[in-house]
Amino acid sequence: MFTEAADPDGEAVLYHCTAGKDRTGWASAALLTALGVPRSTVVRDYLASNRYLTAYNRQARAHLPDAVEDAYEPLLGVRKTYLAASFARVERDYGSFDHYLSSGLRLDSDDLAALRGELLVGEPDP
Repeated sequence: MFTEAADPDGEAVLYHCTAGKDRTGWASAALLTALGVPRSTVVRDYLASNRYLTAYNRQARAHLPDAVEDAYEPLLGVRKTYLAASFARVERDYGSFDHYLSSGLRLDSDDLAALRGELLVGEPDP
């Protein structure tokens, strides 16, 4: 996904998962972090899924038996702790997010520069 998004001759990139919050949420958080977006903004954007999924989750709950509705609650939304656990796992397994990009995703500095060039608008901060 990262290299496709960085391709200046490529098409638009569409990525998703079943509910659009778990794998997609992590992919978006990782992409924004790779672009240098502050963690507070990444978390805020991730948590926005709860707002956008409100109607869907209401419908999903309506079809659940009362006895299991509470058990499904953690599956229907996103929580700050979910994203924090993902970043903590990256830190534990790779030592840093940068090392995750280079060793885990096998992106080099040219890949990251191309990604930033394709997706960021404006002048970089000095």
